[in-house]
Amino acid sequence: MRKLQKLIAAERTTFSPYSRLPSCAISRIAAKCRKDEIADAHILLKELKAELATVPEWDGDTHDDIWRTIELFRAILEKVK
Repeated sequence: MRKLQKLIAAERTTFSPYSRLPSCAISRIAAKCRKDEIADAHILLKELKAELATVPEWDGDTHDDIWRTIELFRAILEKVK
């Protein structure tokens, strides 16, 4: 598992896996991100966007899951100092 995924998973232990992480949790993740995690987030964003293009239009749940993950990575990157 990637370090970025481990950071997210560690925050998820205190919140429902189906809820969005609050801003304070995103800030804690961002504070622990270094150069490798930032690069990894950018790579994952590109992979998610490519995956989104392959998902059939009728599969709204998968579209929603991918967009939720994209939003999470963007939020983390916005808070990285």
